[in-house]
Amino acid sequence: MTRVREQTIGGYVQALASTSAVPGGGSAAALAAAMGAALVSMVAKLSAKKARTDEIRAALSGLVPELDQLADRLLELSQDDIDAYRAVIDARKSGTAGAALERAFERAAEVPLATASAAARGLALAAETARNAWDMTASDLAAGSELLQTGRDGALANVAINLPELRGEPAVRIERAYRELMAKS
Repeated sequence: MTRVREQTIGGYVQALASTSAVPGGGSAAALAAAMGAALVSMVAKLSAKKARTDEIRAALSGLVPELDQLADRLLELSQDDIDAYRAVIDARKSGTAGAALERAFERAAEVPLATASAAARGLALAAETARNAWDMTASDLAAGSELLQTGRDGALANVAINLPELRGEPAVRIERAYRELMAKS
């Protein structure tokens, strides 16, 4: 399968609509959040150009590098989610049990947890951007924020579905991080 970064949007949507288990909700959540971060970055860039003061321009421009890095990281996480869940599928098909299967499930929970965390950070940056956003970008900021929220929520749902499969320290660690992110919503 072609990597997410190299696919056309149409190709990705077709793969998502297929009967294959991957890509699935975790990958789509990360991709939605990546689009959200990219939109917020666009708003910050356009708003910086229209800023009334150098201080506002600098504040908005200062958000751009992290937003761009988040968009790129979330795009990577979209592919990581496919790879992680494919490992679970492969382990189940091959009859793998024990530590190897537990590790596959651990990774299948860690990736969407990272997605939810990155999307949550994107939401915080969107709120900072909103303070000085150019009025003409309001709909773009709203769309970006909604995509980040959707990505966060979808990723957390993927963590939750994998939590019952986890054991020991990974279960405790991932559930704690999951609950912390849920409490911030």
